[in-house]
Amino acid sequence: MISKQALGNMLFGMADILRDKVEDYKSYILSLLFFKRLSDNYNWETENGKKQFEIENNRKPTNKELDVIIKKKHDFIIPDGCFWEDVRVAPIDKKNEKLDKAVTSIAEQNVDKNGKYILKGIINTVRWNEPAPDGSGGKKLDPEVLTNLINYLSAVDLSNKNVTVDVLGDAYEYLIKRFADENKGGTMAGQFYTPQEVVDIIVRYLKPQKGETIYDPTCGSGGFLLNAAKYIRENNDNPKSRLFGQELVWNTWAICNINMILHGLDARIEQGDTIRDPKFKDEQNELELRTFDKVMANFPFSLENWAQNGETKKDKKGNNVNKKDGTPQIEYKKEFADPYNRLVYGIPPYSNGDFAFLQHIVASLDEKGKAGVVCPQGVLFRGQPEKTEEEDGQNRKADVEYTIRRGFLQGVDFKKNINIIDAIVVLPGNLFYGTTIPGAIIFFDKNKPAERKNKVLMVYAAKKGWYREDANMSVLEPQDVLRISTMLESWGDIEKANKWIVLQKTRLHKLIEEELAFQLSEIENDTTEEIAKAKERLAKAEAVVNEKKAKGNKPTTGDNKAVDVARKAFDKITTDKTARENAAKEKAGKQRQAIADVEVELTNMFADPELRKRYYSIVDMDEIEENEFNLNIPRYVDTFEPEEQIDLKEAVDDFQKAMQTESDTEKELDELLKKLQ
Repeated sequence: MISKQALGNMLFGMADILRDKVEDYKSYILSLLFFKRLSDNYNWETENGKKQFEIENNRKPTNKELDVIIKKKHDFIIPDGCFWEDVRVAPIDKKNEKLDKAVTSIAEQNVDKNGKYILKGIINTVRWNEPAPDGSGGKKLDPEVLTNLINYLSAVDLSNKNVTVDVLGDAYEYLIKRFADENKGGTMAGQFYTPQEVVDIIVRYLKPQKGETIYDPTCGSGGFLLNAAKYIRENNDNPKSRLFGQELVWNTWAICNINMILHGLDARIEQGDTIRDPKFKDEQNELELRTFDKVMANFPFSLENWAQNGETKKDKKGNNVNKKDGTPQIEYKKEFADPYNRLVYGIPPYSNGDFAFLQHIVASLDEKGKAGVVCPQGVLFRGQPEKTEEEDGQNRKADVEYTIRRGFLQGVDFKKNINIIDAIVVLPGNLFYGTTIPGAIIFFDKNKPAERKNKVLMVYAAKKGWYREDANMSVLEPQDVLRISTMLESWGDIEKANKWIVLQKTRLHKLIEEELAFQLSEIENDTTEEIAKAKERLAKAEAVVNEKKAKGNKPTTGDNKAVDVARKAFDKITTDKTARENAAKEKAGKQRQAIADVEVELTNMFADPELRKRYYSIVDMDEIEENEFNLNIPRYVDTFEPEEQIDLKEAVDDFQKAMQTESDTEKELDELLKKLQ
């Protein structure tokens, strides 16, 4: 059986073959990987079924019996002539066409009992036979490149015989993260990947349970759904999860479906615009949304023209009118009418969709539902309340973003005091792929415990030093996740905090060890071939010298130099490998120590009321109302760094010493000048 480390590294090697050859090459790799998995597993399942029949019946199955075995053993149909091997042996000039026909036929043949195509747009999302855009008559993906890709992937058996569902699924996730890391600054990365640490914080606070429905309205590659399923499996006897997601971008939708299938999950992932065309509706009423137990999401930040009712503004000559940043100005001429009655707190500005997504999520929760949502920090404070002449000499209506936020805190009519905001976590800036906008997590709960009904937990997690600052992004380390999750889980209760820390330390240490093993295996894979070649070059150079010595001949200067150069090259490679291994081990050691340090830090914090104010605050509704329903974290948590305490006596002594030194220096200088005169 192959390990996920070896498989992940091997699969990412396909990126080197495709990089710069086609746009969005991740879709090519992930789709081809899926086709290979289906084909390999189909053959393995067939052989397994035949062997089982022979053992039970002491004979080989007839053709009719074999047909029955095949139907029972396979989740998916692969027509004759559409297997991986059929594509591999096709002539190079027919390779693109053969692959395209194979995946298209598979997509057409797999239909569920309701007549729905279950692989259409998923396995055939890539147009393998697409002509080159220059009209040359060639292919967009060069046949030689495709051949290299197929030959490379042919080297590994992706059936259950060699790769378990968990290993293949984890390797697939690894690929998705690597693709996101390669395009950190691009908007595409943010569309399909949310940092694992943020996903982990949300899933573990919401605690999805066996039998619950889990929904992500902007699911990307499915990270939230997948981790919710893993959490349920960790805490139960491998129950089936009920997962639902919707994704707008076709390629990302396909990737998510593949992700669910490769992990062996029964998930319904729909394609479309969640705001304008939500796919999950009540079975009895098409104009009501289906509701769910848990919702998790990272929607597109501050999406402009979310209702698709705007047009580019034109000047008198018919040219586009642009903003200062060069993007076109949008004019909104039509009102948006929501037939699903989601925007009960108000219709958000058409230029910013944050509150449209938040209201969709709230409307998608059942009466006891909970949600964890990543959003820009602006939703915590954007918008202004009503002002009157008596208050400050002006008349101003409350704007809609203020009204929506107040609705979340007090209810639709502001009288019932139904607060559905449970907790808020303010995160560091530059944490998410494709945007530098500082983010936050808002947790909603439609069935808050009595003791929390009129309270909101505010957690501050953006202090410098509470995250790692890389060149392009901020990163939450294991100890940072521990700090955030402990404040969330405990709600100020030190006993709960201590119990949580004990449980999470074990889990986080295990993750650190797994990551270390992965890093060491990557180093091994990266260097094995190079070390072998260097060792071989050294052996050849030494053989020349030894052979001459054995014959009584003196090796030449060139011979000795060749040995010296080869030995230095070999020593450098092995030394560099050792250095990389030691660095990985040192990083793991520092993370383990950091977790221990954070445990002490949190213990001290919970015991000190003044210190707690710099970490979190449990705010009641009266205080929030006094702040005009502004949830900006510095209003409730002390986010300012305390000034360094100075020992006044020591400072005076230092000052006097400095003055004396200056006086002595002036005297020495005067004496030198006198001598020169």
